[in-house]
Amino acid sequence: MTISGETAQALWCTAIGESEIRPTPVVANPGEELVDVIVCDVSPLDRQVAEGRFPPGPPMPVIPGTTGVVRDAAGKLYFAFVEMRGGGLFSPGIHRTVASVPRDVLFEIPAGVSHKDVAAGFTGIVTALAILDHSIKIQKGQSVLILGANRGVGGAAVEVALARGAHVIAAAREPINIPGVDYVSYDEMPAKVMELTGGKGVSGIIDGLGGEITNKALMCGGADCKHVLLGFSAGVQLPLIAPRFLGTEHQLIGYNLLRRPWSLIAGLMQEAMEFLKVGKCIPQIAQELPFAKAPEAFKTAASKQGRTLIVMQEI
Repeated sequence: MTISGETAQALWCTAIGESEIRPTPVVANPGEELVDVIVCDVSPLDRQVAEGRFPPGPPMPVIPGTTGVVRDAAGKLYFAFVEMRGGGLFSPGIHRTVASVPRDVLFEIPAGVSHKDVAAGFTGIVTALAILDHSIKIQKGQSVLILGANRGVGGAAVEVALARGAHVIAAAREPINIPGVDYVSYDEMPAKVMELTGGKGVSGIIDGLGGEITNKALMCGGADCKHVLLGFSAGVQLPLIAPRFLGTEHQLIGYNLLRRPWSLIAGLMQEAMEFLKVGKCIPQIAQELPFAKAPEAFKTAASKQGRTLIVMQEI
């Protein structure tokens, strides 16, 4: 049975690049509960859905929103990882004022941690931990190349890798000045990376860019390098040259956090929250827009240096 809900204001993507806010009934199905949505990030995946660049997704119109911060009837705040159950991809997302959310995808936000930092950066920290500790399995003293190091997952990965004692090489379009981190521009790859590693190359690569930059990063890998591809913001076509994989047995690995078991993700969330508690991996928030301007948020998010938040309620 379903539980009668109420009418929420919801963002509907009506056509490629177009969206509007509409009154929308909300009901809680078995195993779900109604929650107030407080604030949501506009993630790259959300934008891909809105732009029709996520082929497995449903036909429009669709309500986007894969993660957000919500408040339950008792007044507690939670990070809602609705993407784990297809929210924002195969079922209505969380970009609305009230949502029906499965209880098992809610992670309580402890006192002292900014709920806006959680909305903007929590998934990035969880992903960085999963890749570095469980895919690359980075060890103290090993070198790791992080592409897009001034962005969501990349920025978190820099701090996580430093905490693990790795030699961090951060690649971005603009200089990064972080103690203990070597910056390289994309134009300097692979020569400067090889120079920084004494000609050995790196043990791991975190790559959310794709396109020609992935090909250049490939030339930065050392023996048995694990090159984790988790996005394609710089291009969906990868002009890869086959012989570069052979000599060092370079491993190019596609990555999807949702294929990890929930028990692992829950543990990673606890680790991620500890970073935020001590003031590490704090995301850069470029803009906060009220829910009434959610269509504008989707149109401008990609051009901002930092995360875009849609604020349903100020608390």
